[in-house]
Amino acid sequence: MQEHNELAQTNDSQTDTAPLQSMNFTDILDGIFTIYRDHCRLLLEIAAVYLILEFALDLITTYFMQEAATSTILLIVGFSVMATSVIAVLVTAALIYASAQVYLGREVTSGAAFQQAARRFWSYLGSGLLWLLGAGGLCLTVIGIPFGIYFGVRWTLYSQPVLLEESKAWNALGRSTELVKGSWWRVLGIVTAIYLISGMITIILYISTEFILTLAGIVKTEGGTGLLDSLRRMFIPTLDEAGWVTYAVQRFVALLIATLTMPIALIGSTLLYFDLRVRKEAFDIEMQVTD
Repeated sequence: MQEHNELAQTNDSQTDTAPLQSMNFTDILDGIFTIYRDHCRLLLEIAAVYLILEFALDLITTYFMQEAATSTILLIVGFSVMATSVIAVLVTAALIYASAQVYLGREVTSGAAFQQAARRFWSYLGSGLLWLLGAGGLCLTVIGIPFGIYFGVRWTLYSQPVLLEESKAWNALGRSTELVKGSWWRVLGIVTAIYLISGMITIILYISTEFILTLAGIVKTEGGTGLLDSLRRMFIPTLDEAGWVTYAVQRFVALLIATLTMPIALIGSTLLYFDLRVRKEAFDIEMQVTD
């Protein structure tokens, strides 16, 4: 139980007590966009690290892969995957931590968020790999897909215990199970809806931007004008089709859109985590007692 009280104890920088309460889907959705709007600068400062590092990494790896031998390309791809994973883990962890702090009414900076992300890096990475191996591994066979979905939802809140309760990697999956128990269908519905909304916003931005770039003559339509062709050109352009300038513009725009939409699902899962803690553990009363 001590481990679960970590949030309540870490209130040195607390300002106003957040109105903690159970939330339905509408409340969570409203909370996502309220937090995004009110703390846009903080969230985008964190997400911008992903944009800058990923864009630089993409251009560098693409440049060196042009004339490289097959063995060298494999090494470059391997390095790119590892670097991308590290960047993604740090940025998503920092966004989750920052979202939790602002929801609780606490002062937090992007630097403090990254400091916590770096401190909990290995536990967060480990819990993510356990989730992927467990839920993802089950989905490799047709008969295992229902079990993969079941455990994927059951463990879906592993991130928050690692970052906010100081849970270890394996314990984070158990902690998520504890919170989701008895609310599996509700959690599935809310998580699915959040990711669908985030995905729809992303696709709309991609299509709109691709249309604007096409009108400006930056993107060519020789590869097809269908939706899938448009998304492919925007999301995975090739130098053969584009050339360096066009390729760089398209990759930057694609990463910019990913950066802008990245916080949505992370804020949503964090609000769902607090909702379940309030429902199951009277976390709102616990926070009031520790103020």
